Amino acid sequence: MKTAEPKFFTQKERDPNFSARSRTPLAGVEHGKNWVELAVIVIFLIFSFWLMVHTFGYDPKTNSMLIGSRLWSDFGANIPMIRSFSMGANLDRIIHMQAPDYPIYAGEPIRKHFLFYALVGLLERIGLRLDWALNIPSILGFFALLLGIYVLAQKLFKSTAISVLSVLFFLLNGSLSFVKYFSEHSIAELLTIREFPSFAPWGPGDITAFWSLNIYTNQRHLAAGFAIGVWFLVWVASSRKNIVGGVLWGILIGILPYFHQPMLLIMAILIPCTFLLFPTMRIPIFITGVVSTLLIVPQLLLMPKSESLAWFPGYLIHDDLTIPRFLWYWFQNLGLHAILIPLGFFFIPNVAKRTLAPLFAIFLVANLFRFSVEIAASHKFFNFALMLGNIVSAFVIVSLQTPLKTIVTATLIGVLTLSGVIDFFVIRNDVKGAVADVAADERVEWIVKNTPRDAIFLNSSFLYHPASIAGRSIFLGWPYFAWSEGYRGNRNELMKTIYESRDPGIFCPILLKNNISYVTVEDTHGDPNLPSIDEAYFRGTFNALFQIDNYAIFSVADMCP
Repeated sequence: MKTAEPKFFTQKERDPNFSARSRTPLAGVEHGKNWVELAVIVIFLIFSFWLMVHTFGYDPKTNSMLIGSRLWSDFGANIPMIRSFSMGANLDRIIHMQAPDYPIYAGEPIRKHFLFYALVGLLERIGLRLDWALNIPSILGFFALLLGIYVLAQKLFKSTAISVLSVLFFLLNGSLSFVKYFSEHSIAELLTIREFPSFAPWGPGDITAFWSLNIYTNQRHLAAGFAIGVWFLVWVASSRKNIVGGVLWGILIGILPYFHQPMLLIMAILIPCTFLLFPTMRIPIFITGVVSTLLIVPQLLLMPKSESLAWFPGYLIHDDLTIPRFLWYWFQNLGLHAILIPLGFFFIPNVAKRTLAPLFAIFLVANLFRFSVEIAASHKFFNFALMLGNIVSAFVIVSLQTPLKTIVTATLIGVLTLSGVIDFFVIRNDVKGAVADVAADERVEWIVKNTPRDAIFLNSSFLYHPASIAGRSIFLGWPYFAWSEGYRGNRNELMKTIYESRDPGIFCPILLKNNISYVTVEDTHGDPNLPSIDEAYFRGTFNALFQIDNYAIFSVADMCP
């Protein structure tokens, strides 16, 4: 069956003798003179800037980090990671070819990808203020992803409408979350809404928290990782049989174990798929595979071994998996994309079929296996697969031929972006909370000036502990973070024993065994997640090195001579 050709092709592009090599990398920009394309690029950059700066900033008057409430939890791990490189000992460890320490699970090497945050830490260390050190790479990564989606769609369909719509579908998800929203709220409440209508698995229902832009503001390295995969497909679809290109892509993909591990797994699908589907590109793709493998294997041998890979069909509905349940689950999460993507795939041009076919393999693999202790972390595979699928949906909508084309197209676009619009207002309406930085917090300032960079603290609180702000490692951050990264030691009980035993004969061996140099003490009554600390015992038994209000810091060398 021959499909209707989109109306956005120029006569020159319809000519089979027209050479793709004569076009610029933006596929619709000839010699940089197309103002529409340039305007789109500027809009992408402005939006990327707004998204990152809106959610994280810095107040130089109060010397405080300004963190969006939707980022508060994840940044409880991200800020210690950054500071461990800018103010702690992790950058020095890397320079000396040592494994960097996980700053919220002291004494253990980092199990996750850390290069992005190491870069941010390096930028801060050489003088860039923290917000710019984090926001600039975040902006560039998100911009590269938006531009990559746009260029890929242009490369495949040579249609500005399909390209713009592909990006729009990426920014504004097509889930059925809007149904829940309108069952509880009115349109007017969009101006003040602060909570996502759907937030599974941490909220009721099936529609997950992973379709909004919130995942990119929280996981600042995610967009840059995805951009690598998208631009790789642009290169393959361009059919530029360049050996040097193959080597360069091999080097770039070779950093993924420490830059973005989920993207490494996605590339493990993209490379063999494109090798099979693009015969004319097999030599450069093969070179890419060889070079990247030579770089990746030594890194994997040095990294802590993961035991989280497992057969786990059904993703988040693993325990309630049936075929009808599976279909309904994904229809709720993907909305009309669940129909348009598989349907439209049969009608897209051959080169688009070969380029976008890996999306089905990625979707299938993530539905069959678990790659980390936290199954929810597999959302990255579905996000990337949907990113490619959005291009197919955009093609279908632009190519529709119907007497009511305008009305039907507008309706479909509305349904496919309504949930995303609602989620966007949640991010727009978000407010920032302040976290006092070094110059504004005497505790942090004392730690910076009086303790070595590699000091380990027994922490009396979890999130945004003064030692974490100062770049030092703490014994145990929020336990969820340690669990999700695969750290298994039950440090909660050890913390409880140290703080509650009141017997140096019991807690000193634990402190010394774990190389803990300092202990912080504060009032923890009323927080069931923390040990009950008897401040009077510590203050009356040991001499505090630092004390302010109800907060004190003790030296293990003094406590356990």
